[in-house]
Amino acid sequence: MKSTTTYNTAKKQEKNKSPFRFRSDRLIFIICILFASLFWLLIKLSDVYSVNYSFRVTYNNVPSALRLTKMVDSTLDLNLTARGFAILKMNIFNDIELLDINLDNYTIDHHGGVDYSILTQKLTDNLALIIGVNKKDIQFSKATLSFEMEKTQEKKVPVIPNYSLSFVRQYDLYSEVKTDPGYIMVYGPKNVLDTLYHITTKKLILENLMSDKVVKVELENPDNSLLSFDNDEVTMYFKVEKFTESEIEVPINLSNLRFTLKTFPSKVKIYYRVAQLDFNKVRTHQFNIFPVLNNMDILQVQKLPLKLSKQPDFIRNIRIVPSEVEFLIIK
Repeated sequence: MKSTTTYNTAKKQEKNKSPFRFRSDRLIFIICILFASLFWLLIKLSDVYSVNYSFRVTYNNVPSALRLTKMVDSTLDLNLTARGFAILKMNIFNDIELLDINLDNYTIDHHGGVDYSILTQKLTDNLALIIGVNKKDIQFSKATLSFEMEKTQEKKVPVIPNYSLSFVRQYDLYSEVKTDPGYIMVYGPKNVLDTLYHITTKKLILENLMSDKVVKVELENPDNSLLSFDNDEVTMYFKVEKFTESEIEVPINLSNLRFTLKTFPSKVKIYYRVAQLDFNKVRTHQFNIFPVLNNMDILQVQKLPLKLSKQPDFIRNIRIVPSEVEFLIIK
């Protein structure tokens, strides 16, 4: 009986040995390792290091009346002495291979002819502010960056809007699309400007229009390496109105013909589309329609085609019914 009790107790103890306890011990061990690694990393990042970088230099926003022709200093070396935190920030938030310099933010020194330069001191100030170090901890290999620029020719050309539009049913453009400015000044080599007659906007796509739109659009530069503009974008104006179909009956004008004619019918209908705001402006006297006799043997034909020579400029999609008429020659 005693041995049976001992066996049951052993079984109970074995049952209480859960694998969960083993997994918990392993998890605690991993967490301890992670905390130790984190403290080690923080200690290392608090140390001061001296690191070197080498940048490839590029420029943007070159003055519009000038053209960059040569990079005299195309690379720039940097020595940075700082804590690990600042160096980590430098590597994360900055391109450590390319230094793209916005010339709008620098004073450009002209040394005569095509020679220009900027001081790297402004680069030092900007970089110190970004990564949070003292300016004296940043040392560039050059005090100035030199480059060559040439003065360009200029030409005033019109802006041509480039767009694709779709409208809600019955709506359409009311008037020609306008751009502001309508002309821009283009700078570049004379031989290129001589063949340039206009500048287009980048294609604008607008869908389901039913009201006026005013949109800023960038200009399309056919050659960024040679040409620059005094404006990089224009404003496009789209006037949209609701249109309706209408018709008017107009008499055929038989004056000033080389024959005296009588047509059948004497009047025709003109169908057209018109903006609702202009609907009541349409009048009969605004149209002139007459039979075409040029290069035609009037004795051999039975019908004469009609031509519309005058119409209001605010109507569109014009259709004449009938487009030909029978006639009699009156002697």
